[in-house]
Amino acid sequence: MVGRVSTTMKKTFKNTLCLLLMLLFSLPISCGRKRAPVPPGTLRPERIKDLSYKITSQGVILTWSVPVRNHDGSPLSYVKEFRLYKAQVPIDGGCLECPPNYGEPITIKLASKPEPGRKIHYEDTTLEPGYYYIYQVRTVKGLLNISDFSNKVYFAWHSPPDAPRSLTAEVSEKGVRLSWLPPEKFQDGTPIRSPMRYAILRKFDDEKDWTRLRGTTEKTSWFNKIRRTYRYVEYKVIPIFSFHGTEIEGMASAPILVRAKGFGFLGAPKIAKVEKKTDGIHVLWQRLKRYDISGYNVYRKNPSRIIFKLNNYPVRSTTFIDKTLLKKGVYRYFVTAVDDSYPPNESPPSKMIAIEID
Repeated sequence: MVGRVSTTMKKTFKNTLCLLLMLLFSLPISCGRKRAPVPPGTLRPERIKDLSYKITSQGVILTWSVPVRNHDGSPLSYVKEFRLYKAQVPIDGGCLECPPNYGEPITIKLASKPEPGRKIHYEDTTLEPGYYYIYQVRTVKGLLNISDFSNKVYFAWHSPPDAPRSLTAEVSEKGVRLSWLPPEKFQDGTPIRSPMRYAILRKFDDEKDWTRLRGTTEKTSWFNKIRRTYRYVEYKVIPIFSFHGTEIEGMASAPILVRAKGFGFLGAPKIAKVEKKTDGIHVLWQRLKRYDISGYNVYRKNPSRIIFKLNNYPVRSTTFIDKTLLKKGVYRYFVTAVDDSYPPNESPPSKMIAIEID
């Protein structure tokens, strides 16, 4: 009898425990507004979309942004880790279009609340020449909360080229011509026997960041059309090695600093006439026959001998109307030309023409 009661009590306890567990996982825990039950794994992190790579002499640096939201748009409160998946495909005979044969993922711990703008940088130095490499990454929030696979990146790995040598610059009124010698070897020491392409970086003395100029060249020279008078400018050259569809950038050359020239002497424009009309004082002048002229500045000298510049931006035409309500007195007008240098050159003033306001 005792044994039978004990068995009945055990069954009752087991059923009660099951009921409590069902209630625990089916009801929301918060005390606020109730919401529908969320199955485990539903609020997984959003998919990473900006996985990128940078090939180095030792391997590759992979970069991606830490997600801050779940895939449904709600805030992501915690990231446990990232799982980086990697596949190796032989360049000769391998199938790059086939589904990647990923091995065990590389675990990258985070264990913190994600912060907007934070990025993860992971360097993989286990690469070998002669292979394509494929990567994807997933975000792990918890045991059952794992994001979908990120965007896929792949490349053929090869050691990057060394820097170009002996960068020189020849400055003229029309711009700067750069010349250099190609690199002799890759960064792993093997000689270079293939042609390169080159990209040009430029930075003016009042700029903090380098600007990459548009286009590339297979030649070992580059002409940069520029007219920035009294400005210092730096240049660097980057070699680009094309290897089985992968553009591998090498080391940048040592920078070279030059002083850009502007065009020669700017002649003064010839002012034609100044006349009073009902809508104001009309100032007319002759156009300078130079293709580098960006416009003209118009000035007025008051009877008090104070000179005012009347336009905020260079005047493209050869006519200007001064609509200022002027008091009685003699006023003098003159014009200067400005070119398209940066900062612009300004010509000497034209001859002044006086007009009396009565």
